[in-house]
Amino acid sequence: MLKFAIMTTAIRIQRNTGTEKNDNGFPIENWEDIIEEDIFCEWKNKFGAEVYKALEQQVKQPATLRLWFIPGIDETCRVVRVEDSAIFEIVSPDNIMNRNQQLEIEVKRYVDG
Repeated sequence: MLKFAIMTTAIRIQRNTGTEKNDNGFPIENWEDIIEEDIFCEWKNKFGAEVYKALEQQVKQPATLRLWFIPGIDETCRVVRVEDSAIFEIVSPDNIMNRNQQLEIEVKRYVDG
């Protein structure tokens, strides 16, 4: 059974298109949107014991996203939350019940340093 999601958070999903070197020789990753418009999703932050476990692994702001199915999203993509440009790593995308109707994506940010 599919859950009805209230999709109010705008995101962008990006795919890595390769790495180039800047003028100083340092590598820079290039990212491009897989869809050229905002994608709306239901954003649920983790809480309780899940947060403490995430902090032990230097993970910041773990969350679960639910959105309409978009083919090609996998762990090599990243999520950018539009409201604050925060970048999240995709941990595991789940094609709910393999019906190609909704995705549930686990995301996380790492603490710098």
